[in-house]
Amino acid sequence: MIEIAKILKPQGIKGEVKAQPSTNILAVFKSVKSVRVGVKDYEIEKVSFRQGFLYIKFKGVDTRNDAELLRNNSIEIDKELLEEIKGEEGFLIDDLIGMVLYGTNGELVGQIVDVVNYGSCDIFIIENEDRQYQAPYVEDVFIKEGDRLIVDSEKLKEVLI
Repeated sequence: MIEIAKILKPQGIKGEVKAQPSTNILAVFKSVKSVRVGVKDYEIEKVSFRQGFLYIKFKGVDTRNDAELLRNNSIEIDKELLEEIKGEEGFLIDDLIGMVLYGTNGELVGQIVDVVNYGSCDIFIIENEDRQYQAPYVEDVFIKEGDRLIVDSEKLKEVLI
């Protein structure tokens, strides 16, 4: 199982919850009908996106008190299902952490040790020779080749944080 969102709080009085997505593959929320919340499986009755948050109504969760019991729980699905939905276009954060990056001319750039998101884009924490630096994910800098990323070293220097 892999976490796709974290429930923050109840929303309104009819059992809806507000959740923070933990995946950039938002299509998963429109495709998935059943999820695990804590130790119990729930069917999604309705989901909407507003201002960067998810608002989810689960079947059987019909009051604010019912929704309150779900506060701070993770919403999870099978990782294989997320892999199917993401298709060939993207990466899961789990796939990125530990990935070794090479430049377009073959030089070692470093290894991704973490991925953080401050709202506007994913930031890669890259380590090379005991030095860490941060770089925002920009398609012109990180070029997808199959199941790995190649780095345009000159453009990387322009975007380093």
